[in-house]
Amino acid sequence: MIKAVFFDIGSTLLYPNPDIDGVFYEVARGRGHSVSLEDAHAKLPEVNRFYEEEYLKDGDFWCSREGAVEMYLEMYRYLSRLMGLEEDEEPIAQEVYSRYLKPRYWRIIDDVLPCLKELKGMRLRLGVVSNWSSNLPDLLRGLSLLPYFEEVVASAEVGYRKPSPVIFELMLERMGVAPFEAVHVGDKPDADGVGAQAAGITPVIIDRQGGQPAGFICIRSLSELAGVVARL
Repeated sequence: MIKAVFFDIGSTLLYPNPDIDGVFYEVARGRGHSVSLEDAHAKLPEVNRFYEEEYLKDGDFWCSREGAVEMYLEMYRYLSRLMGLEEDEEPIAQEVYSRYLKPRYWRIIDDVLPCLKELKGMRLRLGVVSNWSSNLPDLLRGLSLLPYFEEVVASAEVGYRKPSPVIFELMLERMGVAPFEAVHVGDKPDADGVGAQAAGITPVIIDRQGGQPAGFICIRSLSELAGVVARL
């Protein structure tokens, strides 16, 4: 019988609101630069590629407080350079980063709160396992989500990142549940699926857009999760 459900954060429970282009635009305009939101938006694919290339090198920036912060800052510096604002990239990057520490720059996805309430009604214990910087508990507190979770394990705090099974094993230890008693829900088959499975936890991939590779239980909405858990 499943006793606990763990969740990823980004694109599973939360989206940035606005995305990097929108916050960059606000900050750059506030600093007196003549930039357009359309131009910033057009640069997003290059910024996303920059992140993915850095992640594929080793991704260990997620394993320390300093590394996680520096990765975010370098993304915002890179966007500044793409927009021709090299001379002001550091202040812009620092300001964009500081804004994303604030709850109002994040949006809870519509299916999240009904799902969490339903799972709590089933007397399931909930936790968070995420590749995230050390501000995660404060962010969740500011969004009034923290009370739903018994434990929050952020990679930058514990020194391990998904897909390492160690970060999941730390959560199991903290919660006092066996691997076969837990489910982990996330949007990335490589990090959330492979990592949870390596720790003996049942992975569930949230695939809101469709098209995720087979091999794991997949759902299109968190409204399906309670039913899936009940059948395990």
